[in-house]
Amino acid sequence: MLGALSLGCATTAPLIPRATPEEAAGFTFPLELPSEGMLHLEGNTAAAILLAMDDFKPRGAVIPTGIRPDESCLYLPQSYDVTSALGTEGVVLVEFQQNDTACPPSPTLSVEAISGKPLQEVTTYAVDIRAMRILAVGVQTRPRP
Repeated sequence: MLGALSLGCATTAPLIPRATPEEAAGFTFPLELPSEGMLHLEGNTAAAILLAMDDFKPRGAVIPTGIRPDESCLYLPQSYDVTSALGTEGVVLVEFQQNDTACPPSPTLSVEAISGKPLQEVTTYAVDIRAMRILAVGVQTRPRP
């Protein structure tokens, strides 16, 4: 019975891109992770970020047709930087900001073009980590760093 349940779940999950076996065989893991650039996330924080990202920019989502090539990066999760912080008890806040290096602002679509000031939209999720659900989503316009 358990095998059937596991098989059913596996068929609904998106495929995860993987290297070829030859590429994987050529990779050597270090004995320990390098301290430079190391980032440690508690399990609840990592799960909250995954939940928020799945809603914000789902893996495998189709980029709409008819958009300009310079706008297509707006639909890719890797075009956004993520910041998280503990909120009130049981809540993790997860914030997404467009990474201007990965996806340069479009002069015709940016808030800056409308306001004349260097601004950006920032999306923040409040994730209830006790029930692993999204409590609220907020979008703010802030000055660009």
